[in-house]
Amino acid sequence: MIAIVKSNFNIEITNLLLEGCINELDAQKISYEVFECPGAVETIGLTKRIIEKLQPESVIVIGAIIKGDTDHYEYVCQYVTNGHSTLSAMENIPIVFGILTTQDEQLAMERAALDKMNKGKEFAETALIMIDAYGKI
Repeated sequence: MIAIVKSNFNIEITNLLLEGCINELDAQKISYEVFECPGAVETIGLTKRIIEKLQPESVIVIGAIIKGDTDHYEYVCQYVTNGHSTLSAMENIPIVFGILTTQDEQLAMERAALDKMNKGKEFAETALIMIDAYGKI
């Protein structure tokens, strides 16, 4: 089972990323469970708890942090990146960092839209590749 942790902040974008991710996992007949949380910051703790309690094969973390008028963007990006980086190094399963960090909403939408590059599909593909790679070691 693959766990998908989805932030609900910037929900229009994260819903599209989730849809692309699920479409790919369904196409590959891979089981998954979706867990939602308020924002990108909360994905770190939720991911750790899921790994401890459910022992999934991989976790795909989905979110979207979009730059605004304050320094908050930089702090959140740094916190979330460092948190997932540390967690990924500590755990024995692949954690796919699927959190967009963009300068504006248009750039995020280009990366999330199902008829464009939808990164959600790529996140699912990465998880499957990494599960295989971990299994070979």
